[in-house]
Amino acid sequence: MPTGGVEEELAAARAAVVEHAQQSARRQVAGRELAAAEEALIAARASLADETADVARLESLSLVRVWAGLRGDRAQRLDAERAEQQAAEYVAATAQARRDTAERELRAVDAGLSALGDAQARWRTALAAKEEWVRGAGGPGAAELAAVAEQVGGWRAQQVEVGQAEAAAERAARALAAAEGELRSADGWSTYDTFFDGGMVASMVKHDKMDRAAGLLRTADAALRHLTVELGDLGEQGVGGVGVDGLTRTLDVWFDNIFTDWSVRNRIAEARDRVAAAGRAVHEVRQRLAERSAAADAELAALAARRENLLVA
Repeated sequence: MPTGGVEEELAAARAAVVEHAQQSARRQVAGRELAAAEEALIAARASLADETADVARLESLSLVRVWAGLRGDRAQRLDAERAEQQAAEYVAATAQARRDTAERELRAVDAGLSALGDAQARWRTALAAKEEWVRGAGGPGAAELAAVAEQVGGWRAQQVEVGQAEAAAERAARALAAAEGELRSADGWSTYDTFFDGGMVASMVKHDKMDRAAGLLRTADAALRHLTVELGDLGEQGVGGVGVDGLTRTLDVWFDNIFTDWSVRNRIAEARDRVAAAGRAVHEVRQRLAERSAAADAELAALAARRENLLVA
């Protein structure tokens, strides 16, 4: 095997070993997340089933309905039960989204591990080929060339991880920007509904905006969880989520008055604050990743120059 081929294979094999170790650790994290997400989904579905049953009992011809009718509070109780059912549906949808994200993450990791194959066997083969070449070539620069090739493999592996983290950070930034835009719109309609008595039309538009914002926040949370996984491969802390439980519109739907309008408006404002904080954190992460990418490029350039000097010496 030519000298360049030996060194290139050694660097590639070293990168595969590093990547395999990182992906194996990542798979453990992904497996734990999937297990936790499935447990949360089971609990959310059970709660939803209970709330749905409560609504069905009040809607059906039953002793519960008769008694509630005699007491004169059936309509109020039914509205309250439906509100709780909607809240349970929202929690179940969030749990399902988390579970789906965790499953996709695990499948992606497994696919990556499968593509890498037996990285340790490849590394042993590359080392044996390099050893054979070193013994045959000899010379004072032979051992140093082997060290350079191994370092190149390590930096290339880091470049791959940084690139993956940068892509995840970009997706998270886009998701947060979309959520912030919808929250800003919902905030405007909420202000109009609160202070100018917007009426049914304003309430309907506000509710639609809140629903859209909740969906975008779930997307942003999933993107931030993925970014946390990618940053973990680089030994960095994650950003954390923005949370979506504070946007439930149950009270605003069934008890529309100045007090619930204020409550919803405050929740929207809190959600915007969380999104803004997450956006700033993602911006800082992207700056650090750019610095690490530049440092890796500089190291690889220095190693390439060192290798060239050794080969032409």
